[in-house]
Amino acid sequence: MSPVRNLKKTPVAVRIAVVVGGLVLLAAAGYFLLIVPKKNEAKSLTRQIVQINAQISEQTSQATQAAGLSKILIANYNKLQTAMPNEARMDEVYQQLYALAKDTGIRFDSYQPGTVVDTSAYQVLPLTVTFQGSFDKLSDFLYRLQSLVLVDNHRLIANGRLFTVDQVAYAEGENGFPQISATLVIDAYAFGHPVVTATSPAASTTPPAGTTSTSTTGTTTSSSSGGTPTSATGGGGS
Repeated sequence: MSPVRNLKKTPVAVRIAVVVGGLVLLAAAGYFLLIVPKKNEAKSLTRQIVQINAQISEQTSQATQAAGLSKILIANYNKLQTAMPNEARMDEVYQQLYALAKDTGIRFDSYQPGTVVDTSAYQVLPLTVTFQGSFDKLSDFLYRLQSLVLVDNHRLIANGRLFTVDQVAYAEGENGFPQISATLVIDAYAFGHPVVTATSPAASTTPPAGTTSTSTTGTTTSSSSGGTPTSATGGGGS
């Protein structure tokens, strides 16, 4: 029997079902072979985009933090330079002490720098100062002096030079009690090392004993050995 004749005898519904089934299989094959890989690729690209956006956000945050940190470091460096400059600047030390004394109402009597102590990283600049005033005002001066540089919650606060007080000695003031005289030994600080310059020995203003001194006019010569002074006329004596 011919296949064509058998096909003609097949019901129409069956033939439609076969065609529809073939189309479904073809669509399923197309979905799994074409569409599913593309969807997986799209999901992978989406995940990569999310990761890249996260990296961009993190790097942006780090850049912002770094910019803020650099400002903090610059600010701290400037404050540190205020407290401990790279040079001694003793005139600045004197001016700050004088201004504090004036603000607290005490009298700044004397200022005597000491010998600079050179450490491996910084200089210690000792000085002895004397003030006149009441006990309360001198106490206020000491409080303000040690409050010029503070560390508050790991944050440096510098409104002037860094000072430490080594010694404090009190005596009665010129006008008597309650006015007192305070002598302080204070240390200031500076980074670096002191600049040493060559200086010649100072000439003595007193002639050594047993020598002869001659006046600049050339008229009188005297011996310090106890002899009798001899007058010289310049043109030879008679």
